[in-house]
Amino acid sequence: MEKLIVASNNKNKLKEFSAILGSRYEIVSMRDAGIDADIEENGTTFEENALIKAKALMELTGCAC
Repeated sequence: MEKLIVASNNKNKLKEFSAILGSRYEIVSMRDAGIDADIEENGTTFEENALIKAKALMELTGCAC
């Protein structure tokens, strides 16, 4: 099963991702992946900030984020 690191430690967001994606991915929080990075969210929209965090995590881990 492919691992998907969610750029959050919010347990409710993790549950939402699991509900949407089912058993296709192993959903992992930043904390569970051992990542303690403070990623600056300096975008002007929610979408821009999500992309900033996902790109930063992908560069750190090499996993889908």
